[in-house]
Amino acid sequence: LHIQYELIDLFEAGAAEGRQVLDITGDDVASFADELVANAKTYVSKYREDLNESIMKKLRKK
Repeated sequence: LHIQYELIDLFEAGAAEGRQVLDITGDDVASFADELVANAKTYVSKYREDLNESIMKKLRKK
């Protein structure tokens, strides 16, 4: 769901600048979407980052 909000923000910012959607995505919309999904953090990777950060904070307190 987070990626959808980022995409909306990207399109809204482009619209505010007077840009068309294809100016943002390029002519190959499928490649744009594939790249967007490939670069998106998965739930597991985000959970792993949060868990590691939490552990490091606890270790620093000792």
